[in-house]
Amino acid sequence: MIKDLLPEYRKAKNDGEKYSIVRSFIINGHEVAWMEVRGSVKGISYKARQLYCECDFTKDKNWYIKDGKFFTISGSEKCRARTKVLNQRHAELQKEYLDRFEAKNDLSVLADHIGDIVSDLKEKAKNGEFLEDGTGAFFWGGYFYLQTLAAIIGKDIRETWQIADTLVADKKIRLEGAVIQDYAPPEKLSWVEHGKIKKGDVTGKAYLPGNRDMKNEWKLVARRKNRKPLVNMIPLGFDPVFGPDVSDVQAAQKALLELMKEAGKQK
Repeated sequence: MIKDLLPEYRKAKNDGEKYSIVRSFIINGHEVAWMEVRGSVKGISYKARQLYCECDFTKDKNWYIKDGKFFTISGSEKCRARTKVLNQRHAELQKEYLDRFEAKNDLSVLADHIGDIVSDLKEKAKNGEFLEDGTGAFFWGGYFYLQTLAAIIGKDIRETWQIADTLVADKKIRLEGAVIQDYAPPEKLSWVEHGKIKKGDVTGKAYLPGNRDMKNEWKLVARRKNRKPLVNMIPLGFDPVFGPDVSDVQAAQKALLELMKEAGKQK
């Protein structure tokens, strides 16, 4: 059980975090739990809730000590018991909404109440209720993933995305990738300078999109002194949210040098 594994885990990790079980599930003798974690960093307190299982706290399965230091091993998220618990929770939520909207077992009715369901799920997320495994949605400033909504309303992800798009159009929510967020008006389109090359009287600059509402592409500008600038747009192969991929930078440099060569021929 998790409570039996926590003392050794906390002693080894030694970061002062405290764990409490909000809800426990037992799958074939393996405990999976929705838990609250409390701690502090540099005097600033924090708390968070997420799904854990015995794997997370088991020595040499998800963590180990080497040279007196604590290390974690990825893989607990692949635990089959966690998947069963997640499916069980989604089935609970599905039944809750079927009963609320008097739909009996007709899942098609849920799509007609998608606005109410999304609003309710957002409130559940705010209150720390168990909706999904992982904290990715919160990292991206949202509440839950479309995949979670799809599982609850019994639709595939393509259909769910189309349904969610109607809420976006009605300014009820905002989508950051597949993450459901509160609605916010689109940000002003702007470009952020990433790099500059200067050769003689020709200057080349590469710009990245300044916000997520813009197309995922480079804007390349080459200008010869006292001449009209040349502009070229090339697609980004990867999302630059944490900085452009090396391959994208190399492609942009090559294209920018070619554009600068053309600008240098201007009379």
